[in-house]
Amino acid sequence: MAVADKWTVARALDEISRYHELSDPQPFRARAFERAARAVEGLDRDLGEVIASGDLYKTSGIGKAIGPIIVELMENGSSPYLDDLRATYPPGIFELLRVPGLGLKKIGVLHSTFGIGSLDELEEAAKEGRLAKLRGFGAKTQAKILEGIEKARTRESKFLLPTGLEVAELIRERLAAIDAVEDVEVVGSVRRRLEVVRNVNLAVSTTDPAAVISVMSRFLDQGAGVGEDTWTGVARNEIAVLLHFAEPKQFGHMVLRTTGTPDFVTAFEEAAARMPAAKTEEELFEKAGIAFVEPERRESAADLKKKRRPKLVSPSDLRGTFHVHTTFSDGRNTVLQMLTAARDRGFDYVGISDHSKAAYYAGGLTEDGVRQQQAEIREHEGSVAPMRVFRGSEADILPDGSMDYDRKTREKFDFIVASVHSRFNMNREEMTERILRALDDPTVTFLGHVTGRKLLVRDGYTVDFDRIFERAAERGVIIEINGNPYRLDLDWRHIGRAVEHGVIFSINPDAHSIAEMSHTISGTWVARKAGLTAKHIFNTRSVEEVAAYFAKRKAVNR
Repeated sequence: MAVADKWTVARALDEISRYHELSDPQPFRARAFERAARAVEGLDRDLGEVIASGDLYKTSGIGKAIGPIIVELMENGSSPYLDDLRATYPPGIFELLRVPGLGLKKIGVLHSTFGIGSLDELEEAAKEGRLAKLRGFGAKTQAKILEGIEKARTRESKFLLPTGLEVAELIRERLAAIDAVEDVEVVGSVRRRLEVVRNVNLAVSTTDPAAVISVMSRFLDQGAGVGEDTWTGVARNEIAVLLHFAEPKQFGHMVLRTTGTPDFVTAFEEAAARMPAAKTEEELFEKAGIAFVEPERRESAADLKKKRRPKLVSPSDLRGTFHVHTTFSDGRNTVLQMLTAARDRGFDYVGISDHSKAAYYAGGLTEDGVRQQQAEIREHEGSVAPMRVFRGSEADILPDGSMDYDRKTREKFDFIVASVHSRFNMNREEMTERILRALDDPTVTFLGHVTGRKLLVRDGYTVDFDRIFERAAERGVIIEINGNPYRLDLDWRHIGRAVEHGVIFSINPDAHSIAEMSHTISGTWVARKAGLTAKHIFNTRSVEEVAAYFAKRKAVNR
């Protein structure tokens, strides 16, 4: 009788993949196990049935070398192949991945050379100067690793939202397949769409928590009870997962209590006319006499005090987008592929905006490159009609605040996304003046990723937000909400002040591939957390309104 399922098998295959990446000079082995893990997760049948029917090897991504390992894992719950790999390395070696800049290859080198397998051992080696002597490291890398160790310790169990969403959905699917589970909901910071999360929380409706724990303890490591109604485990060797149990008649209250911050939950309970039993959260709001507050808006209790709550913007409100790169600069898909992807998303318009020439490291376009790019757009735009294609550029704001390209070249574009890509170490006043000068340039249409931050990697530069917001509103420059999950810049915490100054926003994907066109969705989460409606967002406007806005700016500024 099988003692595992497809989820535990996939997790084991992922672990094998990581071990191979640590030590194997041939990357295809690691990739093969990773592909097999995704293939197992994607099965729409029970893995035991697939094996019994002889269909395992008919599954794309599973070959003759990995198949027997899958069978062992399924039938025995273990595999000598994986056990041997685990015995080769210290149990905490994967915690080194929390150090910025350290990937599995470098961790493998550190282990094979010095036997390093933990943060403490890494710190000791760095302080003794041993890392600087390693080929591919050096003194600067050693210093960065020392700095990164401190960040790794303070950033334990911090992950970008997409990672939290992926893990939460996999676990939700696993829970939903358990007979004892009546309902399950992703809650906590993931449901609030916080850009960086510490853990994954799920509310579980069941009358038999013990049965659920019995199943999930085979799927999650280090399982332990926390209080009367919570059980915690670890996914992927590093992500804390908390399951919150409630009887079906109280499930709505559990979802509410585990979604909002303590401030929100306390204020809700104080404002409620009564706290009735409710199977769903919507039912609880209704019975309590409180208008529903969207999960993204539950960082504070502010919305509970509002008599009118306008409808928040949603991805379906977006009629087009801008800030899209192609292979003409550092994009991974051609003009035609990106245009087709935009059309297939149902957009009425899209703005192509490759890098300007100052961004040479990103394949920035020379003036001749601009001519070639625009010729290719002309060649293909008819094939995606009636979608409108706007010509743009993500042009660098140079250190003195002037714009890349000369004025004549910039005026050839329908729009300009002005962005800082250099000299991040300017002080607050210098960076503010640099951006203000760019906002004064009449060819600038959008201000891109306002602070230049990269979440969990690089803090943004500091600026005087109020001066920038005021100037952008005065000049009619639209401020970008960059939907790239590594940026999500402008931060939702600053957007309220921008609204007060009269700023218009655009939700842009900063897409460098077809897949990244979906970053408009994560950008929308930022807008929703800030309380924005469709009227605040430039790219909810019709193609005629957008074209008129661009044309008016060009006419006025000539």
